[in-house]
Amino acid sequence: MRNYSWLAAALLAGSAPAAVAQTGAQGWISHAEAGLQARPIVLHFRRTVDLKAKPKSYTVRVTADNRFILYVNGQRVASGPSTGDIAHWREEGIDLAPWLKRGANVVAATVWNGVQPLKLPPNPTAEQMSAAQGAALFTSTAPLLQQSVATGFRLMGDGDAAAIATDKRGWRVKRDTGHGFANGWKQVKFWYYVAGNPETIDAAKADFDAVGPKETGHGWQDAVPAPDAAARTLVADRLPQQRYMPIAAGQVVRTDLPGGMAFPSRAVTIPANSKVKLLLQRDAMVSAYPELSVSGGQGATIKLTWAEALYDAKNRKGDRNLIADRKPIGIWDTFVADGQPRRLAPLWWRTWRYAEIAVETKDQPLRLEGLRAFETGYPFQQVGRFASDDPSLQRIFDVGWRTARIDAHETYMDTAFWEQLQYAGDTRLQMLISYAVSGDPRLAEQAIDAYAASNVEGGLIESAWPTRGHNVIAPFALLWVGMLDDWRMRQPDPAPIIRNIARMRDILDWFEAYRGKSGLLTKNPQWNFVDWVGQSAVDRTEFPSYGQEAQESCLTSAHWLGALQQGAAIEAAFGDAATGRRYAARAETVKAAIRSRCWVPARGLFADNPDGNRFSQHMNALAILYDVGSKDEARAVVDHIIVPGKGIAAPEGVTPVSYYFAWYLAQALVHVGQGARYIGLLDTWRDLLKLNYTTWPEERDGAGQAGTNASTRSDSHAWSAHPTADLLGIVAGIGPDAPGYARLKVEPALGTLRNVSATAATPYGRVRVRYRVHGNRLSAEISRPKDLPGDFFWNGQRHPLTHVTTRLTLPLR
Repeated sequence: MRNYSWLAAALLAGSAPAAVAQTGAQGWISHAEAGLQARPIVLHFRRTVDLKAKPKSYTVRVTADNRFILYVNGQRVASGPSTGDIAHWREEGIDLAPWLKRGANVVAATVWNGVQPLKLPPNPTAEQMSAAQGAALFTSTAPLLQQSVATGFRLMGDGDAAAIATDKRGWRVKRDTGHGFANGWKQVKFWYYVAGNPETIDAAKADFDAVGPKETGHGWQDAVPAPDAAARTLVADRLPQQRYMPIAAGQVVRTDLPGGMAFPSRAVTIPANSKVKLLLQRDAMVSAYPELSVSGGQGATIKLTWAEALYDAKNRKGDRNLIADRKPIGIWDTFVADGQPRRLAPLWWRTWRYAEIAVETKDQPLRLEGLRAFETGYPFQQVGRFASDDPSLQRIFDVGWRTARIDAHETYMDTAFWEQLQYAGDTRLQMLISYAVSGDPRLAEQAIDAYAASNVEGGLIESAWPTRGHNVIAPFALLWVGMLDDWRMRQPDPAPIIRNIARMRDILDWFEAYRGKSGLLTKNPQWNFVDWVGQSAVDRTEFPSYGQEAQESCLTSAHWLGALQQGAAIEAAFGDAATGRRYAARAETVKAAIRSRCWVPARGLFADNPDGNRFSQHMNALAILYDVGSKDEARAVVDHIIVPGKGIAAPEGVTPVSYYFAWYLAQALVHVGQGARYIGLLDTWRDLLKLNYTTWPEERDGAGQAGTNASTRSDSHAWSAHPTADLLGIVAGIGPDAPGYARLKVEPALGTLRNVSATAATPYGRVRVRYRVHGNRLSAEISRPKDLPGDFFWNGQRHPLTHVTTRLTLPLR
């Protein structure tokens, strides 16, 4: 197994691990001054190519360390590379032909690298590594998701395009000394921030013509080979290019500039020697590349602050539409004008609902010509739809889908604003949304493989990957096994499971060392985070809790139980039958231990620990899901952990789930045949709509890790978006009834609804349903792909879907 320390040291210090080292430059080029100490750095590369005719095809493979934007004849063509790790560094395949012409052409790239090496002594210890990582959070100038070996650019061509490869002469390079990066956490101060870094542009020093037809300005030189940059393993990127589409940047809703409310629809002028602010609001959150056009105003400073919401004087949020005297809190980009017409744009995208432009002019007026935005993210195509006689449910569906899209890029992200990290717990739910609403499994496959590659601590995965950090959450490794099982049921291609079965075994077997005499798991040395339920970020004993005598946990044992059951099914289908039987047998012993050690008859609940002094919705939802008790017992448990009319709230004395873990609570309801109660859980999301959220938050205000007087940190957390998938899977009832989605099961849970129309994606095409309740009768219309057989279930009866479109009229009860 790989030891984490050498890999971390390599990617953090800027050198490559020996296991992936290569010889020679391998086509990598750079600037002569682009060493480790030069970071952060922005480089412009370019070369010309003369063509006798416009080509039909001109395919190249492009990558960079750390990021690139590729241009052909001044037009933006692509960006990348898609985020990976040093052992799986992506290169993009791009056909340049659509942008080429007969005669002279310019192929150019802007490349930047903000990953600074850690300050480490020779042969650092694990403690020194950890300390250096912590210190770097306050000085870092690159998102934590980005790894680096050495700054460089590589373009290789096929056929005629080989003539412009970077292993050929002709590439020129220039360092852009006017473009830099700052640390984001220092700006937001109060909250954990490791996402895209603030950028600075000094227009007098920056190069705005680097992709033009001719070299301009000083500093251009021949690119040099970069053999250090070659020390990585390149892999073809299987993901499509990210979206790059024009979208409204927002409208001014507050300003002290006379006439400023007209911006950005019309240009406005800021007088000389003035300080003004313009606050813009979008109708909804967005992830996009902003571009501010200005002219005049030599020496003027422009500060663009990006925020999810506005805050009061105590740094608390409220109604997300409320403006009044509230202030934006977020990172900001800083531009210094040089008096010329300029388009000022950060290289990395931003996430915002509110943007504030603060300008301080010198002795010349500055004209704000306009503010454009180009939405970005993974190019999901929406297939899934949901509508009903309760309009709030469609709003919940739409807000969830927006949240899912904002947090899906080259990887899934927990929050596009604050961290941009692909966490396993979050990602499992994001994958389910992708399957149901878009049907595109490519980003999900990327996630499965990424976690498998992060083999740390003797077999576990990093809680988030890719990253330069080190943060192992042991239960998240078990949720990765759940991802594999979700894929088993929902996707026909077994390859991602088969190639990762060995890693699944590593994870399931890792926990054996912590199985106590009773059969329950004892406390392991990793962070065993399950959910945010009000505990502090440094808590390691309160939730999950442990019995006093043997330090055993019922809650972590329930996680292992579920993963063992899933692992047994995966082994039976694709792996080793004997190993599958072993996992199934171990699951039965864990189940028996939970039953004997964790059931508290007086409460009618399963306790979080064998002492029987703490109870949670989490523990009992998992016990239901993994069949620790009988169906009758499980139905009784549901009544003890849900408060009718209170959404996902729990009775007194029971720790409630967060928005995130509510997914497991919902699945428990379905598992025990009480899916009709699911719509009641959505009262919690209906309450969020009253606060005008346009994407879903991380935690409840006043109930999260920051304490009772604080608002949730994040307003863009996709782990809270699972109702979008479950409105299709539970309410409309569309889902798989056999592995590989080989058979369709339609079993709606309408609750009090009388009118539902929905569409869900499957690997074989769209499934459309329409339900109407008339008196005591249900009319159902189900349309399915012709190659997907299936059944409709209602009141315990099975009705085969004998036609591509089947219409049924059935008794309501």
